[in-house]
Amino acid sequence: MLRLLAEHGVDVVIIGGFALSAHGVIRATKDIDVVPDPRPDNVRRLAGALRALGAEVMLAEDFDPSGLGLAPDEDGLALGGNWALRTRLGRLDVMQDVAGTKGYAGLRSGAVEREVPGAGRFWFAGFDDLIAMKVAAGRPQDELDVTSLLRARAGEGP
Repeated sequence: MLRLLAEHGVDVVIIGGFALSAHGVIRATKDIDVVPDPRPDNVRRLAGALRALGAEVMLAEDFDPSGLGLAPDEDGLALGGNWALRTRLGRLDVMQDVAGTKGYAGLRSGAVEREVPGAGRFWFAGFDDLIAMKVAAGRPQDELDVTSLLRARAGEGP
């Protein structure tokens, strides 16, 4: 997924469980969460990448996403909001409204750049922003993630 985003020139900051790796914490995650640059040219590139990924909106199994009249295309993405998407390569969450952040610009200013083998260089949420998002979400897994991040920063093991 990340390689396709890079091939389409999509500017994102990676957040969520996958972003923990940029700070020395490795854990399994079922998806990749990204916050895209909201500028129209980037949204257009993102829509192209999502088409290449065969992205579909994930809803309850008995609900047809076409009934919403929204698609992860340029028009739908331009409306903002958060998108849970099923792609041919797995789940991708496009997050445009994330508690504990000041949006893409705020995240990008504190982000760290890391190499993702086979995909290229990407921006990952900075330590403080990642902690703020995890605290704002307040789920049990987020609390464990905060503890793991703080231990990694202090040089302790899991």
